[in-house]
Order: sequence, then C-alpha cells, then structure tokens
Amino acid sequence: MMKAADNEPDMSSDFDSSSSSGRNSSSYSSGLSDHWLADSDAGDQNPPLDVILADMAESSEDDKAEMLAVLMKNHGSYVSSSLVGRSSLIQSVVWLSRHVPGCVLKSLLDAIKRARKEKAARRKSRKKAQCCDVASNEVGAETLMPVKFKKDEDADNGSEDEHNCNSNDGEGSVEQYLNHSNLPMSRSRDSALLFVDISGFTQISQLLDVESLSAAINSYFQMVIDEVLSHGGDVLKFAGDAIFCQWTASRHDTEKNLEYCVLQAAICAASIVANCSDYLVDSNTVGSRRGSTKRASVRMDSMEEEPSRKATFRESFRRRRSSHSGDDSSNSDLLVRRSSQRRFSTQSGPSAATLNVKCGIGVGRLAGVHVGDDISRREYIILGDPIDQVAKAEVAASHGEVFASPEAIEFLAKVGTVQGDWETAVKESLPMRIALRKEKFFEVHTKQYLRKNRTMSAAAENVLMRCDNLDTSELRWLKRMISLYAHPVVVNDDNENTSRFKNKSDDMERQLAEAELRNVYTCFISPLIDYRITGDEEEDEKLFNLLNDIMNLARIHLDRACGHLRQFIVDDKGVVLIFTFGLRGSTFPNMIAQHAIPVTLTICESLLTELGVKTRAGATFGKVYCGVVGASMRHEFAALGPSVNLAARLMSPKTNSGVILVDKNVRLLTSQIFFKPLPAVDAKGYADPVPIFEPVMAGENEWGHTKRNIVGREKEIKEIMLVAKDMALTRMASKVLFVSAASGTGKSTLVVQSTERVRAMVKKMKKRVIVTRNISNEGDSRVPFSLFRSIFKDVLLEIRHEDEHSQYSRQGSKDESSKADNVVDFSVEDQWDSLSLRSQSSQKSTMSTDVTRFRFICEELNAPPEFVEVVGKRLLGLKSSGAASSTGGSAPELAKIVDFMADAFIRCTKHANLVLLALDDVQWMDEMSWKVVQAIFERGQNVLTLIGSRPPSANPLTVDKTFWSELHSQYQDDGRYLEIILQPFNEKEVQQMIASALDIGVNEIDSSFWRNVHTTSGGMPHYLTYALETIKRNNLTVKLDNGLVGLKSSEGDDDSKLGFGSVNELLLYRVDALDAAVRNALHLAAVLGNDFDLLDAALTYEHMFRVRNSERWESAMGLCSLLDIAIDEGILEQSFAVGDVTGDDADGDADVAGSNNEEEKIDASLDKVTISQKGRRSHPLYAENRRYRFTHDSWKTSILGILLDGRKAELHEYVAITLEQEMSGENHNQDDLKGQLRVFTHWNSSGNFAKASELGLKIGSQMMILGLNLQAIMIFNDVLDRWTSIGPEDDDEERYGGIEASILDSIDVQELEYLLKLNIQKGKAFCSLGKGKDGFKAFQGALDILHYAPCASDSDFDRSVSFPIFSGLFVVLKVGVVTQDSESSYEKELCKQFVEQARLNNDPVHYGRAVAMEGETLARLGNFEEALETLDVIKSIYDIESQHAAICKSYGSDRVGQAFQHSINWNHVLGRTDAALDTCKYIVDEIVPKSDPKNVHNTMCLLYSVFVTMKENGMALEARDIFNLRLVEPFEEHFGSEGTTFSKPLWKPILMLLDLQGNQDRPIDNIDEYLVWALDENNYILKPAMLEGAWGNFGPTPTALLAEIPYFLSRRNECIQHRRCLLRRAITQMTISLDNATSKNMILFAQMYAKQKLDTMKAFEKECNN
Repeated sequence: MMKAADNEPDMSSDFDSSSSSGRNSSSYSSGLSDHWLADSDAGDQNPPLDVILADMAESSEDDKAEMLAVLMKNHGSYVSSSLVGRSSLIQSVVWLSRHVPGCVLKSLLDAIKRARKEKAARRKSRKKAQCCDVASNEVGAETLMPVKFKKDEDADNGSEDEHNCNSNDGEGSVEQYLNHSNLPMSRSRDSALLFVDISGFTQISQLLDVESLSAAINSYFQMVIDEVLSHGGDVLKFAGDAIFCQWTASRHDTEKNLEYCVLQAAICAASIVANCSDYLVDSNTVGSRRGSTKRASVRMDSMEEEPSRKATFRESFRRRRSSHSGDDSSNSDLLVRRSSQRRFSTQSGPSAATLNVKCGIGVGRLAGVHVGDDISRREYIILGDPIDQVAKAEVAASHGEVFASPEAIEFLAKVGTVQGDWETAVKESLPMRIALRKEKFFEVHTKQYLRKNRTMSAAAENVLMRCDNLDTSELRWLKRMISLYAHPVVVNDDNENTSRFKNKSDDMERQLAEAELRNVYTCFISPLIDYRITGDEEEDEKLFNLLNDIMNLARIHLDRACGHLRQFIVDDKGVVLIFTFGLRGSTFPNMIAQHAIPVTLTICESLLTELGVKTRAGATFGKVYCGVVGASMRHEFAALGPSVNLAARLMSPKTNSGVILVDKNVRLLTSQIFFKPLPAVDAKGYADPVPIFEPVMAGENEWGHTKRNIVGREKEIKEIMLVAKDMALTRMASKVLFVSAASGTGKSTLVVQSTERVRAMVKKMKKRVIVTRNISNEGDSRVPFSLFRSIFKDVLLEIRHEDEHSQYSRQGSKDESSKADNVVDFSVEDQWDSLSLRSQSSQKSTMSTDVTRFRFICEELNAPPEFVEVVGKRLLGLKSSGAASSTGGSAPELAKIVDFMADAFIRCTKHANLVLLALDDVQWMDEMSWKVVQAIFERGQNVLTLIGSRPPSANPLTVDKTFWSELHSQYQDDGRYLEIILQPFNEKEVQQMIASALDIGVNEIDSSFWRNVHTTSGGMPHYLTYALETIKRNNLTVKLDNGLVGLKSSEGDDDSKLGFGSVNELLLYRVDALDAAVRNALHLAAVLGNDFDLLDAALTYEHMFRVRNSERWESAMGLCSLLDIAIDEGILEQSFAVGDVTGDDADGDADVAGSNNEEEKIDASLDKVTISQKGRRSHPLYAENRRYRFTHDSWKTSILGILLDGRKAELHEYVAITLEQEMSGENHNQDDLKGQLRVFTHWNSSGNFAKASELGLKIGSQMMILGLNLQAIMIFNDVLDRWTSIGPEDDDEERYGGIEASILDSIDVQELEYLLKLNIQKGKAFCSLGKGKDGFKAFQGALDILHYAPCASDSDFDRSVSFPIFSGLFVVLKVGVVTQDSESSYEKELCKQFVEQARLNNDPVHYGRAVAMEGETLARLGNFEEALETLDVIKSIYDIESQHAAICKSYGSDRVGQAFQHSINWNHVLGRTDAALDTCKYIVDEIVPKSDPKNVHNTMCLLYSVFVTMKENGMALEARDIFNLRLVEPFEEHFGSEGTTFSKPLWKPILMLLDLQGNQDRPIDNIDEYLVWALDENNYILKPAMLEGAWGNFGPTPTALLAEIPYFLSRRNECIQHRRCLLRRAITQMTISLDNATSKNMILFAQMYAKQKLDTMKAFEKECNN
C-alpha cells in the first residue's frame, strides 16, 4: 500500500510555465527542427503537436511568426485538427474533473509533476554517464517508479523549480514515467469536516417533470456548494442528498491551522442555513407539465447579510447565471424562494414543496484512501473520527440548524466566543448548536481568523489553466485517471457525446441533457467491519487493504453482470457499497431476475467466503431521478428517490440484522430466488408501510430442520461422516450409501442431520463441498427425470467457467492462499459438537438465469439444439426464451438425455472436493432419474449419493435390476456401496427421548411410563415424537408416589394410560381437537399433496367459497392463519422455496425496463413502478408465496382416511379447475410435463373421466414422442384403472378389455371413444418398447370393448376412432408375436372387419388404409395376384396431395402410399421385374415429391424396396443420389446432423453398399474407410434389434444388406488380402438374414432375396478356393 503526503489544495503555481526560471532551467531542445520547416512532401509524416509547441516556446516573437507561417503552409490541416483534438481533450478533462474532489485532482497533478522530475533526473544521469564513458548497457530500459506519498508532510511548498511541459527532448513522453499506482494509497490530514444534509427532494420529485426537477435540484445544490467553495472548502463526497466538505490544515501556512479550518467550516455552515433554509419550490404550470419545454430556475429573495458576504454570493451567483446562454425568462415557471414568515407548511400545497438543510461539524485526523485499480474503477474514501462526530451532530440538528461536535467546539472557542454553556457540552461529549438560520451563536476574536478573500477553491477553479500547460500524453493520462473516479455513465456519455457540447458554454445544458427518470434497481451493501483508524500504521494498513479488496471484489462481480458501482463510501451509515442496474448501459431484459439479484447474492457471499466479511444489504426497484447532482464547478452523477432511500433503510441496522432485504418490486420481478416475507416497515416517501422480503439462500430452503441435540442415530451419522471425510480428502470413485427404514423410523431425520453435519465438517476442513437434496413425492414415478427437475437448477448455480474464479482469489495474499491449501484435520469424535449446522456451500455462478446456464452447459457439452427445448423446457421445466428453441425435429434419444444430465451434473460440480447428493423417499423416484443417478455413480468422482428409502422389499424401486444387483455384489465388495438399515428405538433410546422431550433425567422416569410410550409408538422415533408432544400439550404427566414421573391414570387402566391404542388414533385425536376451519384447510392441504404451494391453496380456497375480488386479501390472510395453526401443531412445516415457479416472472421487468414514451416518463411518479399484474401475479399473496409440507406422510394419510370419497373427489375437482386455469394462462408453461401431470392427477382423482382421459392422452402422447413409453403406459393405466378396478376380479361377470359388462352397458359415446383411444395409445407404447404381446393385448381389449359396448352402434359414434385398432393389430401380427391357425383366419377376419367399417365410414383416408392392409394380408398368405388387385382400388381412391397429411396423422406414416412399395416385392415374387421398376419410378416421381419431407420415416418406408430394386438392376448410383436427395439432405435441413430417426443407423451402410455395387469396376475414394468398417464385427449388431423385423417386412432384412458390403469388398483387388475374412463374414451374416426371414415370418421376398444372395456368395467362395 502506498501513502501520500499532506498536500495543499492550492495549486495555482504548480504548472506556471511563464516563469523565466522555468524556461531557463529547462534542458529541453530549443528551436524548430528543419525537418518540420521543409517545403518538401512533409505530409508523409506529421509532426507531434507537442514537439512543435516545445520548439516554438524558446523562439523570439518574430521567429515564432515565421515558424507559424511555415507550419500552416506545410502542415496546416494537421495542426488545425491537432488543436481541435487537444481542445476537446481539455474540455473532457475539465468536465470530468468536476466529478471528483479537489484533493484527488491535486494528487493526480502532483503525480505528473513528479514524473517530469523523474524524467529530467534520468536524462541528466544519462548525460553524466555518457560523459564518463559509461557503458550503454548501464542505461538500459527505464524502470518506472510508482508514485510515492510521504505521510504527514506537504508534497510541495512551492520552492521547487518547474520544468516546461511543452518541450521535448526526443526521449518520449512523460506519461511513460506515470506508473500504475499500487493501490490502496492513503493520506492523513488534520481537517475540519462539514456534513450538509438536504431534505425535501422526495417531495419535489413528485411535483416536477424531469427537466424542472433537475434544474431545481442543481440550482439548490449550486447555492450550497458555492458557499463551500467560496469559503475555501473541498467537496469530498455526495452521499445521496447530502455532501461531505473538508478544510485541511497546513503546516507551511501558519495562518491556516486547524482552528482556522474549523472556523471556516462553521462560518460556511452558518451561511448555508441562513441563505438556504426554508426554500419553497412551486410551479405555475401544475397540470400542464406534460410536454413542457421550460426549464426550472432559482430566484433569490433579498438576503440580509454582511456586505462582503452579500457581494461575494451575488458575484458567484451572477457568474453562474452569466454562463447560461440565452434569456433566462423561460425559467419563470418554477420559483425557489424563502418564506419570510417561515410558515412554509401552510403555504405549500399540492403544487409546492419545501427544501431545507441542516449541518454537522467535526474535526480531527482524516485519512483519505484511494481504492480500486488503474483499469476499471477507483473510489476516494475518507476515514476518521470526524465522520462519527458529524453524524452525531447532524442527528442532533433540526432543519435550519448547525451543530458542532464537542471537539469542534473546543477549537472554535480558541479563536472566538461560543454562546451558551459550551464547556458542559465538551465535558459531556455532546454536540452543540452554533447557528440557527439567520442567527450565529459564535463570534471571532481577531481579524486574523476571518476568511481570506478566496472566491473558489483553487483545485476546481484553475483546472483549465493547468491543462493548457500539459502535453497531450499527460492530458490523456489525466483524463483516464479522473475517469476512474467518475461514474461510468458520465464517462461513457463524455466519450460518446462530448462533441454535442463542444461549442456550448452552459454547463446546465449538459446537466439537463443527462437527467432522466428511470426504473432503477438500487442496492446498498454494508460490509460489517471495524473502519476506525487507530494510528497504528500496521493496523491501519490492514484496514486500507481490506477496503481495497472489498472494492475490487465487488467491482469484479459488477463488471461481469454489467452493473454500475455508484459509490463506495464511509458515512454515517458506516462502510457502504452502492450499485445500480437500470441506468444507461446497464438496462437489460429480465434485469432484476437475471442480473441484479444474482450479483447481489454473489457479492455478499463472496465477501463472506473470500474475505470473511459479513454484510447487511438492502435492495429496491423503483423510479428514481438519475443525473448530475451538484453545482457547476463540483457535482456527481447520482440516483435520488424514495426507492433509493428505502434501500438505505433496508440496509440499516434498525431494520436489518445481517441479511439481504428487498422490497416488493424486486420480489415480484424475481422468480428464481425464493423470498421470506417480513413485517412491513415505514419508509420516507411512502404513504403506507412497505412490505419487505428476505431472499432465502441455497441450503436454507430445503425441507427438514436440523437439530443440535437429537436422540439416537449418532452411530449412523458418524459412519456417514467418516465416508464423506475420506472422499473429501482424496480424489476417488463415487459411492452410494443406502439408508433403508420403515415409515416413522427416522430415516428423513437421519438424512437431514447427516447432510448438514457433512456440509459443516467439509467446510471446516477448508474443502469445497456442494450439497443438493431432493425428497421424492407420490406421483413422481410418473414424472420423467423428476429428481433432476428439483436439483438441476441448484446444480446449474454451481457452474464455474474456467476463468470464473474470483480475481481476488487469484490475487489474494499468499497467506490466505496457503490457508486454503492446508487441510484442517477434522476428528469426527473430537469435534462432533463444534459443527455449525448453518454453513453454506461455496461460490455460485453469476451467470444470469437457469436458462442461460443451461444453454451454456449444452454448448460446452456439445448437446444438440433440441436439448434446450425438449430437455430444458419439457423435462426440467426451465422457461424457454425461444432464442435457441428447436424449430423441429425428433426428440433426443433417452440414452443421450441420461448421458447429458449425468455429464452436466459432473461438469457443474467438478471443482468441489465433495459432492453430496442426498435423496430421500426414493421409493417414489422415477426410472429415468435412477438411470441418471446410476450414470453419475459410474462415471463421476467424489460424489457421495446418500439415499433414503422405505424397505425395497415392500416398496419396489424403479432402479435398473442389473445395476441394483451390481451394487449389492461388485460395488459392495469394492467399498463403493454401503447400506444402513434403521431399526426402531430400543428401550434405552426411548427413555432418552422422553427425558429430552420433558427436560428431566432418565432416572426420573417411571418404568410404566416409558413402557406405555414404547408400546404405543412401537419404538418408531417419529411416532414417539407425536406421543410425547401429546403428553406435553395435555399435561398428562404426574409425580408418582415413588417420586418418579409417570402418566396420569386413565380410568384406572395401567395399560392404556396414554389413552390411544395406536399412533393413528393419536393423530386423529390431534386433528379432531382443532377448529373446524383449520380441519377444512387441512383437508384441502391433504388433497393438494405432501407439499403444496400457498398460492395454489389460496386460489382453490377462493374457488371453493366463491370469494369476490374485493375479499381476496382477507380470504388469503384467513387461510394463512389457519395454516399457521397447523404449523404450530407440528402438522405442517413451511419453506420459502416455492417449487417449480411457473408464472410470468421471467418476463417481469420487461414491462418496467424503461419506456421510450416521454409522456410516460413525465407522468410517472418516483414512488410508483408499474409491474404487469396478470395470472398468479395478480393475487395479493403472490409476493408472499411460500410452500408447505406435511411433517410426515402419516398426517396426510390420516386426514385423507377420514374424508368421504365424495368429499375427496369434490376437493380434487376444485384443485384441478384452479391448476388448469393457471396453466392455461401461462403459454410458456403448457408443454411442461410436471405441470400437466399435477392437473391430470387431480382430474383423475376427482372421477371426471372425460377430463382425465383428455389430458392423459395429451401427456402420454408427449411422452411417447420423447421415447418415454413406459411412463406413458403408466398414465394410460392410471385412467383405465378407474374402470378396471370396479368390482372384484374373481366374480363371474363378463369383462371386456378388463371392464365389467354392466359398466360398458351404461357408458356413453364420449366415454367409449376415450376408452378406445387410451387402449390404442397403450398398445402403441407397448409396441414401441418391443413388447408385442402386451401391445396385442391392449389393441384386442379395445376391439373387445368396441364389439360389446351398445353405444358403438349410435349414429354419433365416430367410427374412425376404431381404425387404429385394426392397424395396430395388423402391425403386431406382422411382427409374429401372435400365433394363428394355418389358415390365418384371425387376420382375414380382422381385415374384413376393417374394410367394412372403413367403407361404412365413407372416408377415403381410412378406407385406403383398410384396403392397403387387406393387400398386405393377402400377400402374407401367398395370394400375390389378389394382393395386386387391391392396388387398383387404392388408385381409385388415393389422392396423395389431399390425403397424405391426414393419413400420417392417423397412422403415423402414409400406410396407403406404402402399399405401392409393398407391390414391388409382390411383383418380384411373381418374377415381374419390369412392373416392379415401373412402380419404383411411380414412387420416385409421383409419391415421394408430394410427401412431407420432414416425415423421413415415411420416406424411408416408401423407398426401401426402391433402392433394392434399382441396385439389382444396374442403377445403384442413381439410387444413391435419390437416397441423399430425398432422405439425408431433408433430414439434416430440418433436424440437423445430430438428429435421430428410427432408420438412421442403416443409412451409412446402405450408402456404402450402393457406392460399392455401383462402382464395382471403378476406383472408390473411401475404400479404406469401407474396409475398416466391414472388418469390425460390432458394426453388424443392429441397434435397436427391432430394425431387423421392422424392415424385414418391407424388403430384404437389414442384415442381408449389411452382409453385401463385405461381399462386394471381397471382389475388389484392393481388398484381396482380406478376401477370405470378408467372404466368411458376408456368408455368416446372410445366413443369419435367411434364418430371421424364415423363422420370424417375414415377407416372402425377404426370404427369396437372402437365399439368392447366399447362393451367390457361396459360389464366389468356391471359385476363390479353386
């Protein structure tokens, strides 16, 4: 850290280049170089302007004139442009210098002075060395010295010689000697400090438009700051609507001692309150502000003041006015005047407001500290006791008063008379009033201490003069350094728009141009550190370094998030960081949720984790005045308004105990952070109390509460901790620790306690730990990837870019780094009690949103585009912004999704030493989640998966059986799988729990007591807790005669003293004891599920009781109070982690990000922000939403058990209606599977078959598209079970499709249609899984229902619903899973029914499909001629252009058009090659071009036999071109090269085969690649295996086509050395093809093709052997 000296603010002579001594002492070169005077083409290289000016400086006037003439002749345009550029640079420096304190400017100018001296000294040293013939290598490259400041002495006393800056000696610019400073730098000064607090801006902000408001604020500040500057003060800081001013004592000027400084501060303060108190601001154009072009002005009434003061003020005010261009009569609308009667409160009204001021004075040692860096941002901070003094004095003062601290009073008494008992004030350390408006309570003894005639502080007044004496490089350096202290908006505006003001002399114009009303997020963060300076150099240096680290760490995170640091200050509130989002350059869509709140949380957490600094923070969002605030000579960019004041209030210790607090606007605009509502607070500028909220951090919002003293399970917890400790210390393979326990045994408590203990332990070991936890609920088995919907967002927060580590971490001290590297030894036994169970995980990513992070991880893992849409939106429930949504394409394969999720989890957590994945109640976890857990276990490192489950024997898991078996064998032997089985508490543990609950000793419990409790609870800890709570609530204990504690007698029955035979009875007793209203609320809660959203409950509650809009708040509060009672009873627990937030939050601040409509800006009040109120957001409870959960599943089960079925169904219907309405209003969420499943579950439980069927079919279809066929089947069964479960299965009544005949007799047409559709979809899903027999059963069940149901003959029954039954059954029959008789009578009858039903329906779409199916059946039975006749019927009804889309919609692909493809095979069997080729041409020319190119599966079905026929007839290359044109290119166009479709695994082999067969006598470029492929036996394994049977019914089997590749390679000379191997492989594969085609009942052509090719191959093999 560097220290600076005590410097004078007077710099009038610092750069006086007119002194002869300065010129004479200069050793710079003189005269103008001939190079620049030549008449030749000197334009090739223009001279540096600084060189020109330096040469001219040494010349006579005549020479100068001559030189100038020659210059303008030879280099006129360059000189002119250089002068313009220099002028612009100077104006920028002057403008920016007014945004920084004079002392800061002085320190920068001093640095230039020292750099010049350094340059001169080095030049002199170099010349001396040359004279002494010193070797040139001793000169070398110049080492730049940092700027040094010496403590407690003036840097310059004016006696040193100055060097002319406008000369050049060819050695380069002085700028190279201006090294980057080693911050922090400090400077200690004895000073007087004045704090001026202005009030009333909030009121006038609601009165005036932006232009008038800016003029009023700055005109008033002008008066105040003019007083400060005219009294020689330096304005150090603007703290909102207050300023800090400083008078510094000098050791060189004896008259300017500390007494003088205090006196000047006191006189200045008295003048301020005398002239600036009680000023009325009004407008003569209230109601017509909109569109007004008039500006505000200030009019001063007569002022009674001493002549000199009066003249000085008028002079300064006249200077300010004269700088304004034009007539100021246009400013007459707004008047600022003092009320002579002081009765401003009665005079001001809706069109007026009053500005007022009060002051506090302190004195003592002040340390000025420069913090930040030389690249991004700097701040100047003042520290010292005077700050606390002025804070106390200001609090004691009222409007119009000046109070001085006791210390200041003592100094003031030395130079004058202080009225009143000032000695007592000093003795009691109390501030004292020294002025009240026009009255001053002190007098000066001698004229020596009267203010000198200094109109302005020299630092601000003489900048322009000093700039004229700086060269261009120095000006550039000075501008850059000043820019570091100025607000980024000011710097950016100056860089971009300075030319706009170049020709304007009115600074007010520039201030008005930058003033705005904007919606701004403002955050105040107070690092809780001791900021007092002690005088101990080492301790103070530590403080300054800490302040510098705080500044840089906050700046780094703000720069990443594109926020603005407004200020880093030490004031009456302590150390405060203030930053904003929403100003020019930091306004973004979804600004609050994606930028502001994440960076606020990150800064607070980083300060704690990296620097050990705790914080308080307050954040608000509202309309504020944004612009330059202050006087023309000294101002800063600031944001003022009620929301800014509220942010400061939320940070203050009166409101904040060390957390982050936000207002309602921030809460409403943030959906991805959870908030806890707190009591409202009164705030300045707000009429009503303001609701406030606390963000809930990760780890704090999880279910389950840790307890410091739990009974039992200590052994198990320590076992888990020991495993975790080993994994945190060493990189190793992941492990699974499985905890199995019956309900109530304390499994969840063990998981919670272990999780928190492990977290605390690893952090204490100085290791990085990531903990994420999930509890599965009933119904999650239906939700694919349900686990990762919950934890994936948390895991995404842990993403770290490779360069995302904090700069502070990289630049931190070696001591800190070494501490982090040293592992703290942790003994589970010895340090068990020292763990803090509230420790949090390490740094989080600052990337803005879940979607942003998800996109990042997709790109990093090279995931295909459809992952963002399908996986992110549908499976994980992430809100899609649409930017990267897939425009089409099939869903990713499930295996790829599983791999992606596992890889993403590992990528996001790879920086941690231990990842604890805690999963509870996994008996309800879905199959796909288990697969991801398995993948993480198998490929991850240092992931400890802690699993809690009910006994798998009674609660089967959906885990892969092979993996489960490996866990219990191989992995258990390797120590990677451990299992803990929890047992009920034994008698000793029961006694310990009784003693703990009742706060008595174990030896004080009567044996009958603990035996009774043990019997009732069964030793189950959870139920034991209920029993003990009941005993305590009902005061059931008594002191027995033996002196021990026992139970009160209940009717003399010692065995039932507790009064309950079971825990269920005990729970019901507790519920029955509640008020009826509470029970009704619990009924609703039980129906909503194990955990539920408060807002969902409130909306349902309103629907149940038909609550009017005007009564919503009262109703909501009533429901909250009822749920609070349930919490007090221990039935519910509460979390502020609202589950899948599905509202319109993500688009929230788009509505308030700033309007381009000027009228909106003018009309908007500073205390109001318009936020879209739609959907859930419109509910009064939205901002206070939270989540509830039953403390144990037994509560929900007991409550539902006492409800009548009718009442439960009614409640489910209410919930379903509510959730459906919410979902319909959220377009971006309608594809979210979990949201749809919630609604479906309630509709299904309500008994509304139609609603449940409709939604179930929709969800199931979506799942089938995603490949989640098993989950889809579960959904279909959930609906069908409502019918199939009616009546005992062993009764004698006939059942059709599993439904009793009597039920089918009573159903209507709509119910029949839904039953058929559900069974059809179920059959399709089974077939997709390769379970043909189950598929057949589902299709046949639908057909049985169709045949029996009486309503099937109704006229309004849609026969087309039944057609997919026949199509499905036909597909199953083709696969060969159904055994038929030799005549295939079942299949014939099926075709007959289908054709008849389709004919009666009179729809060519279905009739064509029926006829095509009939043709395939006939061909299967060997009747090829009759099969070909069906083509004539198809040709008469088939119109591809009008029917293709409808056929595909009904049957998945164009099964009618595919009949032509099948006819090719029929003609081949009959030996009609020409007819087959004609059909190929018809398909290629007529059908395929008119088919949907995106339906590539249909195209493949149409062309499969076409390719085979063409290649067998000498057209293999033409077939290859068609394949690429009609299949490969459209697929890549619509789905990308990474897309998937059923037949894609065959594309590469088919293209190879066509290339080889078409180029048998020609060279092939890729022959080596083909050979490598053919020699790899793995390439002949079909994946999926069903490809063989599927395509074997369209033509030759895929295995036959694969076999031909090695065959054609074996015939080529290039492959002769592999001929034997290739031939054997070809023959082997073709043999397999023939066996498959024969045994699996594939089409006859497939058998013929394989047999023919096999014979050919064997013949060639024989030929080769001979």
